[in-house]
Amino acid sequence: MEVDYLIPGCPPQSDQIAEVVGAVIDILSTGKPLPPQGTILGATEKTCCDECTRKREIKKITKFIRPFEIVTDPEVCLMEQGIVCCGPATRSGCSAKCVSAGVPCRGCYGRPVNVRDQGAKMVSAIASVIDSTNPEEIERIIATIPDPAGTFYRFSLADSMLRRAQV
Repeated sequence: MEVDYLIPGCPPQSDQIAEVVGAVIDILSTGKPLPPQGTILGATEKTCCDECTRKREIKKITKFIRPFEIVTDPEVCLMEQGIVCCGPATRSGCSAKCVSAGVPCRGCYGRPVNVRDQGAKMVSAIASVIDSTNPEEIERIIATIPDPAGTFYRFSLADSMLRRAQV
């Protein structure tokens, strides 16, 4: 089913809605052309990580934990603290509000423009921070991620490349 326009988020942020309504009013009052059908409004082409103010350094993970298992450092990237955060695979536009509050990104703004499959991008992001080359140890580290498919594809499974016929 085709849609005219999409405002991402679960739910869309009120400031995003106000910005989109303001843009529509501007378009209608000035006679500007409408954006193309299917345009995503209220988001950018970057990722949530690009909006996040937490410090990121090259750090390797030896296990993943849930947010309630530690007191997080408010200055350091949640992923680098061992918390699965979907920011690397999520479109920006939310001002990283959840992450700023210490809650990992869940991916509700959908995949960035240059990403075909949000879950696959998260698998890649996770692979880049695992601190091992030993297959058994890598399996042990991955096993500490609760419900990887549900976490990585929470909002995008229907649009994923999983189970699609290869053309």
